[in-house]
Amino acid sequence: MVGASARAAVHSLARAGNEAWAVDQFCDRDLARVAPCARSINYPDDIPELAKQFPPGPVLYTGGLENHPHTVAELARTRELWGNPPDVLARVRDPHSSAACGFAMPRLVPANNPCPADGRWLRKPLRSGGGLGIRFAHPGEPPSADHYFQEFVEGPPMSALFVNDRLLGVTEQLIGVPWLHAGGFTYCGNIGPIDAPTPALPTALVGPWGIDFLLHDDAPLALEVNPRYTAGMEVLEHAFGVAAFEAARGFASALTRLRAKPQAAHTIGKAIYYAPHALTFPHRGPWDDDLAGDFDPWRLPGFADIPDAGARVEAGHPVLTFFARGSTPAEVRQRLQSRAAELDVLFQEHLT
Repeated sequence: MVGASARAAVHSLARAGNEAWAVDQFCDRDLARVAPCARSINYPDDIPELAKQFPPGPVLYTGGLENHPHTVAELARTRELWGNPPDVLARVRDPHSSAACGFAMPRLVPANNPCPADGRWLRKPLRSGGGLGIRFAHPGEPPSADHYFQEFVEGPPMSALFVNDRLLGVTEQLIGVPWLHAGGFTYCGNIGPIDAPTPALPTALVGPWGIDFLLHDDAPLALEVNPRYTAGMEVLEHAFGVAAFEAARGFASALTRLRAKPQAAHTIGKAIYYAPHALTFPHRGPWDDDLAGDFDPWRLPGFADIPDAGARVEAGHPVLTFFARGSTPAEVRQRLQSRAAELDVLFQEHLT
């Protein structure tokens, strides 16, 4: 499993009965305890070389690598690729191609045209990830080869998550949430499942994948296609008891559960806490239980993506992930917010 952060996907593979190795940018402690891993320093260019140290076997990619089809192609030259091939990535990650394929989307400015002088528009990176680099555009702003302009439309952000051609469910996205210290349009979590309409699909991809969208006047408008295991997928896996990779590979038991449209036993929330100030990660904390004992991939952790003790985290960078379970989305959101407030107090003692 390769990508910017591999932990969630490696845990998902474990729920499907697979052992894995990983290459990502963090090698967090809860990843390293279940999978041999190597850290990418020159992401993503060094990933193919780092992958050579691991045994032969299939390769999968997660968040970020969909923007680098040449890296995926290099990996696929020596390993079986589980997922969508590079030509598909190039097509679905082009917003103009997605619109041409029939996705209902907010309006796009034609390539090489400046931002219109009227209305509200966003300037978005073509190689996007986690909402980073998105900002409001200036009227008349000139075009860029690395960005595009899209109309800003009000509405709650959602993600529809699929396994092959079947909808697993919908989550509400947490975007730029102040109590998680996430600014702008930064992705910082999911709550689900949510009952919401989803965009019509002019195409289906293979494996776990998702569509980010928003609801505007109760109608879904697609924002981007994520043609791989998404950050919100583990929320629905824990809610429904379905292993996404098991279903994706066609195993009967998982497909049966997926086709039955199971009812979620709980609402699950996942939140990414961003550093409100530069800090040194403590040697002890409430995440210790998630680093002890035998690993159970079906146990919802309290915390995940746990950095090394003593690691320095700069202000505005992600620190760690935490989870909550409840009966309703509102209850889960309240529990996530309460836990974030506890972390505020804890990390105030570890200023650098």
